[in-house]
Amino acid sequence: MRNLLLSSLLALTLYACTFGHYGRLKPNAKSWVTPPSSIFGDNFNSFLFKTNISVYGRDFSGLLVTKQMSPKDYRVIFTTELGMKLFDFEFRDTSFTLHYCVPQFNKPKLLNTIREDIGILLMNDLKDKKADLFLDAKNQHDVYRVQDGKMFNYYFKEKSTDQLVKIEHSKKHVKKIIFTLNNYENGFPTNILIKHYNIKLKIELNLLKK
Repeated sequence: MRNLLLSSLLALTLYACTFGHYGRLKPNAKSWVTPPSSIFGDNFNSFLFKTNISVYGRDFSGLLVTKQMSPKDYRVIFTTELGMKLFDFEFRDTSFTLHYCVPQFNKPKLLNTIREDIGILLMNDLKDKKADLFLDAKNQHDVYRVQDGKMFNYYFKEKSTDQLVKIEHSKKHVKKIIFTLNNYENGFPTNILIKHYNIKLKIELNLLKK
């Protein structure tokens, strides 16, 4: 009996840890709504970030530039502050091109993870999708849920400011990655933090100019 009780308590604890966060979201009467607009805007020239990528105890610091070449075509280049290129990505609609990558990043799993992180941040693929709309437990955020293959992205938009403050990338209700967007100026977050929970990877972006 005691073992059965302990097993039940453990199961409830695991259930709460796994499902509690999203289980507290309240469905909105509206469904299949348009997802939030990209934080970069539909038409922009370029953004320059002072950047630090921390992966498995190694730090890579430099500058990351995002440039819109044409609608739905984005170039993302990460260099050292002295100008040595570390990687060069191109996102075109639903396709991806790797133009260059140093050996330190040219590992399939790591490269694919960073590519997916930047793709989620660009929000380019949201333009043709619909979202389920929720409210958080404290009614402070509108939460847009969009399916991304076998994963889900949750976009937290602060009701008082109408600003996108967080993106959560999850699988089976478990948070895998959190994107935190802070210190908005002229409609754009000047500090962005991307933190992984299943691997030791963190990306910090601080806006220098746009």
